Amino acid sequence: MSAAVDFGLPQIAVCTLAAVMMIGLGFLPRPSSATLLWSVTFFLALIFSSLTTAAAQLDAEALRRATLGALLAPQVLIWAGLRAWRGAPPRAWLVLPVGGLSAAVLALADDGTPFSLAFRAVYLVNAVFPALTLLELRRIPERRHRMLLPLAVVSGAFVLIAVANALVVLVVPLSGPADLTLTRNVNTVGMLVNIVCALVTLLWLAQRSVPQERHDPAHWLHFSTVAGERLRRARERGERSWSVLSVRLDDADDLRLAWGETAFGELADAFERRVGRGFPAEADIGHRAPGWFVVLVPRATEVLREQVRALLHDVVSMDGEVGATVRLSASVGWASVRDSGYELEHLVRAADEALEAAAAEGGDRWRRVSA
Repeated sequence: MSAAVDFGLPQIAVCTLAAVMMIGLGFLPRPSSATLLWSVTFFLALIFSSLTTAAAQLDAEALRRATLGALLAPQVLIWAGLRAWRGAPPRAWLVLPVGGLSAAVLALADDGTPFSLAFRAVYLVNAVFPALTLLELRRIPERRHRMLLPLAVVSGAFVLIAVANALVVLVVPLSGPADLTLTRNVNTVGMLVNIVCALVTLLWLAQRSVPQERHDPAHWLHFSTVAGERLRRARERGERSWSVLSVRLDDADDLRLAWGETAFGELADAFERRVGRGFPAEADIGHRAPGWFVVLVPRATEVLREQVRALLHDVVSMDGEVGATVRLSASVGWASVRDSGYELEHLVRAADEALEAAAAEGGDRWRRVSA
């Protein structure tokens, strides 16, 4: 029978390093709901790892089992932080019932086969959130960047291991605590890898400094409410001329780093003025981030196409106004209700995807979502 390997101190060391780096390099220089949630993620991992190790040293089996269950719960906050990053409600409160239930189930399970089954069930339930993390990684604007791969790989591995652990009971008879030794060793090593890979991706996101949080949450809420109501009425009346445009300065992060916050703020203000005058008065404009806007506009395809082209040409002419030493440009993603339906969230997501495609092709262009 193989013995459980003691990974307690290495686990604490890795969690400590991850927490310090996310707080010091992520949250403090780039405070946002997303970086706060990710900082809490690694801090909780540190706390529960320390408690698990201490409980094992003190032979406090009930406490060890409870903290072992709670140690899975920070996966909820990784998912919640990604939702906050793209501007969706984070739903971070789910970490409390998930963590509490996981801890209670493992602490109260009887020794032997009942605990073996409980461990696998808790692991499988918590795997829902790495699966949701994979979904969120496909929704954020940075979805095509290779730096998301570390978190995507470990999230996928978490789900596969959880499913394999659950299915193994169908083919291999359970033999009490002994049959969990290898599983626990693998899961502990997996957690160390999970922490490192998650830190790589999340710290990279935090350093980008442009989360999808709005400057003024009340403004975005107002835009979402008004735009959603307009689309609802348009659906009832069968109006097919409405479109959502995702409009963003090209290379905004590089411009911010090169110019500094003050100069970039002036550039973003100049860009906002051009977006405002580039569309009719009945258009609704929502702020995504500095130099990034969402526009809901009712216009025929031919008319809107000319307005988009005029806006892109107007942005290029900003060089002289803001004293830029590089050529400025913007990209536009276009999703119409005719092709993408009337749901605002779906339209915005489709427009963002078209925007990323336009930016990936060099920028200074627009792309429209086809049916």
